[in-house]
Amino acid sequence: MAAKPKVEKLLNQKSKIERELRMIQDTCVHTKRTIKQVTLGEGCQTSTRWVCDNCAAVTGYPSEEELKKYLN
Repeated sequence: MAAKPKVEKLLNQKSKIERELRMIQDTCVHTKRTIKQVTLGEGCQTSTRWVCDNCAAVTGYPSEEELKKYLN
């Protein structure tokens, strides 16, 4: 079972990276945002959202008018 230690190591690294990313996104002031398609969960479904250009955090939903402008 050589895979188990490697899996545990990778999961620990993933957790550490996710914590670090969350800290960066929590302290970001999100001054510049762009409307982008973001993936929802682990699937292939996407949704249109405002995303911070600095930290890549999803910051909200575009209005109907903003969405129409984005799609044109």
